[in-house]
Amino acid sequence: MVWGIDFSPKGTESLYREQDGKLLIELELHSIMQIFNSFDPAPFHEKELDPEAEEYIYNTVGEFPLKKPLEIVIYAPPSEFDGETEHTLKEAIRNHFSYKKILTDIELRRLLQRGRRNMMIAIVFLFLCLLIIRLLSTLEQSLINTMFSEGLTIIGWVAMWEPVYVFLYG
Repeated sequence: MVWGIDFSPKGTESLYREQDGKLLIELELHSIMQIFNSFDPAPFHEKELDPEAEEYIYNTVGEFPLKKPLEIVIYAPPSEFDGETEHTLKEAIRNHFSYKKILTDIELRRLLQRGRRNMMIAIVFLFLCLLIIRLLSTLEQSLINTMFSEGLTIIGWVAMWEPVYVFLYG
């Protein structure tokens, strides 16, 4: 069954309006407070964004190249908008994503620190396993000796799994 969906060769950029060379991320609100997390007790200028608004902005920005100029446009009832509200809203959005960036940077530093620590532990463990295997190789060859040596080889390399995973994929 064909649904008749026509995908543009331009990609997702064709789904967004452009103004003055900037793609517009548009949010239509019934109230200014709709963009903020209702459970956040902070004052207005420091408010946390509503999780759905944050996710929408984050996902939309993620669809474009990093250097593509974007602009967030918020449509709200005129009765709720004045110069101060506009400035406060801009600051709140900027503060929210700056704070999220700081949290992400901290999380990345902790991950890399954990990766370095685990790598050192794994290297020492692998070295000890290989040292024991080398000592076992001086003894008379037997099935149990071979099983123990092979088991130590496997365990030594398995110990490297988590730190290698952190640095390659984490």
